[in-house]
Amino acid sequence: MAIKKTITRKAPVKKASTGMSISAPKMERKWEIESALSTLKRADEIRKDAKMMTDVKKLAQEQMSVLKTFSK
Repeated sequence: MAIKKTITRKAPVKKASTGMSISAPKMERKWEIESALSTLKRADEIRKDAKMMTDVKKLAQEQMSVLKTFSK
């Protein structure tokens, strides 16, 4: 079995609109945080929708029943 060697490179530095440089990892982290916030907002909207939550719970129960057949 051959061992692959990985090459790591520094992420390029990008300029923000303010003229300040922001590294790619920081930008990626910012996008990740924005995505998480969006997900949490959507989850809150779903929780407030009674009909949707009823359907979600029903689907979750169905999937749990299917998964239980594999754990026996």
